[in-house]
Amino acid sequence: MIELYSPCSICRNGISVKLEPDPESQLTLDDKVIDQLKQDMGEDAEMVIESYVESIDEFLSDIENRTVRTPSDDLHRWAHTIKSSAASIGAMRLAHLAAQMENSYRDRVQIDLGEQLQSMRQEHRRVHASIEKFTNP
Repeated sequence: MIELYSPCSICRNGISVKLEPDPESQLTLDDKVIDQLKQDMGEDAEMVIESYVESIDEFLSDIENRTVRTPSDDLHRWAHTIKSSAASIGAMRLAHLAAQMENSYRDRVQIDLGEQLQSMRQEHRRVHASIEKFTNP
């Protein structure tokens, strides 16, 4: 595995991918990842990408619908899953935002969950729009 030193990195296909400190410097959708998925999966790439987008949406909904009794371990796991799923389809800015949330739960740091979720939802909409362009050129 290639390691890129960074305060925040994601492992994708056995390679640690560096996430820039500023999520705005990340791509909404990394064409290189999409191209690699198309090369690796052929006709199935579109279905796989849509499946990832749907699962990210479900996990964001799970976080939004949490209760005060929801264990922080669940929130940490959901954020981790969003991070990994987003990185798998090249949604690097969304992966970065999810990594920030994951790290805050892991490190037990208070965050404004509403604001973080709003940013993640907004980025998820951008990702979905970018994927629409990919699937319907």
